[in-house]
Amino acid sequence: MVKNVAIFIYEGVYQLDFSGPMEVFTDAGLAEEAPLFNVYTVSEHRETLRTHTGLQVIPAYSLNDCPPPDILVVPGGNSNLPAENKALADWLTETIPTVPIVMSVCTGAIILGKLGLLTGLETTTWHGALDVLQAIEPTASVKKGVRWTDNGGMLSTAGISAGIDGALHLVSRLHGPDVARRTAEYMDYDYWRGD
Repeated sequence: MVKNVAIFIYEGVYQLDFSGPMEVFTDAGLAEEAPLFNVYTVSEHRETLRTHTGLQVIPAYSLNDCPPPDILVVPGGNSNLPAENKALADWLTETIPTVPIVMSVCTGAIILGKLGLLTGLETTTWHGALDVLQAIEPTASVKKGVRWTDNGGMLSTAGISAGIDGALHLVSRLHGPDVARRTAEYMDYDYWRGD
């Protein structure tokens, strides 16, 4: 069954944080000639926003018309998002409990931590923000030197490129290591060694 993957984007989002996992989920199943995921972007409005590199992106959906996600990817970028944008923060807080799998990338974990969504969980983030994340959520077990953590319904990945690894791990968990391996090979992602 094809799962909906919502890629949450916002002004200042880190480009590879969202585009890396988006590529993995889109490419998964190509060797089988059957898509495994319906991948789309969502933001506050369907208006052009800029990534941290200045790339202009138009979200496919707004908060009001987004299909219900089975997987939600929360990339890093603006760690102050919860304080600066109440609409986005409220949507995350209300939506995440209804989503079977949430995956943060890089400092996306900081956003989730500030929203109180990492209580008591294993988590990780970009190496330069590990101590910040631990201070934000003292009950979390913040892991250093790992590419991802997996709590079942809540995954987190280390910095930027680790989002690719976390997405491949999730593909492997849901569809088996052979599908993940073929996806990595299709992407010429030699770094992937499996779980």
